[in-house]
Amino acid sequence: MTAVPPSDQTTQIVDLVREFVRRDVDPVASKYDNDDVYPAELADRMAELGLFGITIPEEYGGLGLDHSTFAAIFLELARGWMSLTGILGTHHLMATIIANGGTEEQKQRFLPRMAQGELRGGLGLTEAEAGSDVQNIQTTAVRDGDDYVVNGSKLFITNAERGHAFAVLARTDPGADPPYRGLSCFVVEKDASRVEIGQHFDKLGYRGVDTAELVFRDCRVPAANLVGEQEGRGFAQVMGALESGRINVAARAVGVATAAFEAALKYAQQRKTFGVPIAQHQAIQIKLADMAPRSRPPVCSRTTQPARRTRARGSTSRPVWPSCSRRRCAAR
Repeated sequence: MTAVPPSDQTTQIVDLVREFVRRDVDPVASKYDNDDVYPAELADRMAELGLFGITIPEEYGGLGLDHSTFAAIFLELARGWMSLTGILGTHHLMATIIANGGTEEQKQRFLPRMAQGELRGGLGLTEAEAGSDVQNIQTTAVRDGDDYVVNGSKLFITNAERGHAFAVLARTDPGADPPYRGLSCFVVEKDASRVEIGQHFDKLGYRGVDTAELVFRDCRVPAANLVGEQEGRGFAQVMGALESGRINVAARAVGVATAAFEAALKYAQQRKTFGVPIAQHQAIQIKLADMAPRSRPPVCSRTTQPARRTRARGSTSRPVWPSCSRRRCAAR
């Protein structure tokens, strides 16, 4: 079998995802979204396509793709139904935390199963008193022999009900100064640690993907599941992974904008007033022309470039985001 050049391989993968969206997602997305039903069959199909292993290194069974391809895949998925990207997004955050900060044993134990979609992950970060203020996390993890005992709760957790494991940020040193130095990250397997599901959050949008509360009541987590096996590194591990999260969120936005523009254009070509499609009316043409540069992927995908460059360099510093106004966008 002839090796496929990386650029051709990327095109083939993105085309494959686009075809999956056209064939399997477009016909059912509205029903799943309206009924707020988890798309189990679509999630299984994404596992078959290898999408749970997009950025997981090849030596651990993943596709090992770069973040440009990662963004292109998320754009295509969001173009069909953004909730699918939620199923994958936090899964990849957990995979990134393990791949970048975990021990070799942890990588071998978790990443191959994650790449296959057998182990589907999420991120346990947000709490009632700690959202953007990460260092105010109150969930605690206390060492007890070969385990840590975890107590607390996490809110608005994507994949909480359907996921199998979560990268959970907890406080291991209450007296650390500054506070973020007392945070550690654990891989918490839901069934093994008897994590409880609290309230389910009903949402106006972003439906179909579950969002719920994770409750930890004296949950015992093996010390071997402390990422990197050293306390106090959790804040840096999670913040570093969130850089890739910014990439997929930006790509989702471009995908949704693209779908909105295409839907508006299609409607304008079908709807008639005064005997002609409304797309022929100057007022509608102006609106569509104004929408186009804000929704076309070659234009607005530039908003993902700083974070992609940051990930490529391996830096955890925050990228400088450009303005994407009409005047500043050189590709317009």
